[in-house]
Amino acid sequence: MHNLFLPLVDGLGQGVLLFLIASGLTLIYGVMRVLNFSHGGFFMLGAYFTYAITRGHALPGPALVAAVVVAGLLTALVGALTERGLFRRIYPLPEISSLLATFALLLVFEGLGRLIWGIAPLSQPQSPSFLGLLHVGPVALPAYDVFLYVVGALVVFGLEWLVESTEFGRMVRATAADRHMAALLGIDVERVFLVMFSLGIFLAGLGGGLVSPLVGLTPELAVSFIIQAFAIVIVGGLGSVRGTLLAAIFFGLLNAYLVVLRPGLADFSLYIGMGLFLLFRPQGIMGRANRAGELSA
Repeated sequence: MHNLFLPLVDGLGQGVLLFLIASGLTLIYGVMRVLNFSHGGFFMLGAYFTYAITRGHALPGPALVAAVVVAGLLTALVGALTERGLFRRIYPLPEISSLLATFALLLVFEGLGRLIWGIAPLSQPQSPSFLGLLHVGPVALPAYDVFLYVVGALVVFGLEWLVESTEFGRMVRATAADRHMAALLGIDVERVFLVMFSLGIFLAGLGGGLVSPLVGLTPELAVSFIIQAFAIVIVGGLGSVRGTLLAAIFFGLLNAYLVVLRPGLADFSLYIGMGLFLLFRPQGIMGRANRAGELSA
């Protein structure tokens, strides 16, 4: 029983990290209708920015959290500048053209990563505050996993509140449904695009910062994580935040349990899961929102 509980804890943590990068991707697609392949590049920037802020040192928990948030904000700033300078020219393009353009931008980010930080893996030490275990009754949980659960819950409820319960959220949903009609109704569509794009990129940078203590930092992070994020967004249903959350948790748990039960299949868990969903439910878990042309929290 203990051996089956540990993958549950680890899989949920993996799911949160996958959700953070994939949720930004689905927000951008849900509002702007752009499949942003360069999202992985912003994820990579968040990881490297965290390393640069901490200077590769193990910081106390609150200091590491602050560094990750600042890294996310810096990544969002880069995203806002990119949206202003480049993506506004991409929005009117056909989806295949925008996909190719953002893939080219992904390669630019990866090249800049090699130029600035090199190709050798960099290590961001874990905070001593997150190295221990938290005891919840008879259960001992890794402190960093618990922290990830809290971050994931805050992001989910924050996005739910923003999209469903605020005036700006109503403008976002109107823009996602029909940007031209929204503009005729007086909604500043360009402002909505800028804010939502920056929010999506902030989540990517936040995810990069949170994953930095767990993996070696290399420019290849940009490509490896965007492939996972795209699989999650497709399975969850394009434009659905809730679907993205469910898909991220599913893939996190699937990978964690396969590592224990069928190690030889673990590396293929992403493709196995995506293949099954595309076969039996090609529209994704919450694909109905996408067919209606709306962003769904």
